[in-house]
Amino acid sequence: MDIENLALELEIDEKDDQVKIAIGDVSTKWICRDDLFIERICDENINPFYRTLHLTREIEVKNILDRGIELLNLQKYGKAIKCFDESIFFDENYADALFNKSHALFNQGHFVKSLRFYKKAIKSGYPKDIEYHKLLLKKSSEERDNFPKIKKNIYAGDESVAKGEFERALDFYDKALMNPSKFKSKIIYKLLNKKGLVLIRLNRIDEALESFKASNQALDNGIAYFGIGYCRHSLGEDCADSLKKAEGIDKKYLLKKALIFNDIKLYDDALDAFNLFLHNHFRLDSGFKSAIEGKMIALDNLDLESTFEREILLQL
Repeated sequence: MDIENLALELEIDEKDDQVKIAIGDVSTKWICRDDLFIERICDENINPFYRTLHLTREIEVKNILDRGIELLNLQKYGKAIKCFDESIFFDENYADALFNKSHALFNQGHFVKSLRFYKKAIKSGYPKDIEYHKLLLKKSSEERDNFPKIKKNIYAGDESVAKGEFERALDFYDKALMNPSKFKSKIIYKLLNKKGLVLIRLNRIDEALESFKASNQALDNGIAYFGIGYCRHSLGEDCADSLKKAEGIDKKYLLKKALIFNDIKLYDDALDAFNLFLHNHFRLDSGFKSAIEGKMIALDNLDLESTFEREILLQL
């Protein structure tokens, strides 16, 4: 990738086959000219409405990713995965983060999950690694063969969700939940959240609410609070306290939370949630447009300036 195509706001130092890229006080380390990151900060890929913020966040997240790779090389796989997850929160299609998370999971012995993230990385533009892929297929097949029945049902449910087969997924999750005493709390709360989210897709809101409540009883967690709040809002019940406790959730749920806050007229909370979303989402898609529209509504109701957001919407 030609560095001549990089955003003009960037400061670039060059040394042999390496470059260091900065904006303001934020800088990368020395990286190779063919690093996949270079393409991410080409001028054409930068959000035209939040250019400085977008470039700053790209460099910040790149540094988090590189820290994760350092931890991976030090065999500190759990800490490495936390870094990769932070990068993936910023961009669910962050190919470098997806690929390196696959390697971290592989080294933890989670071959089925590792294969899943490898496939996501390739789909997101990471170069294929044929030998690694072959090894993953072999190892994941062996792992599946040795799964206990409960775990087979969980993974079958996950695969059904990916295919949009929600009734089938629910059946698998229910089978896995037939013996909940066999689970550790950190496993059962995730399974109950999976079930709750599927029930929402099936518009079985009352049942979904009970599943999220059970998840939260197993272990206090953000997605359960979101699910409880979402379901209560759908049922016309008070949802504010639950949604306020819904921290550390995926961006798609963060955006829904912000929109609900607007709907129940908690505009300060809505504004905070929209700002967090827009601090980590720069792709000009329906989510970005929805966040800008929602932020404008929150600002207007708080009697704050919203001219910038109106100008963006006129150009989208």
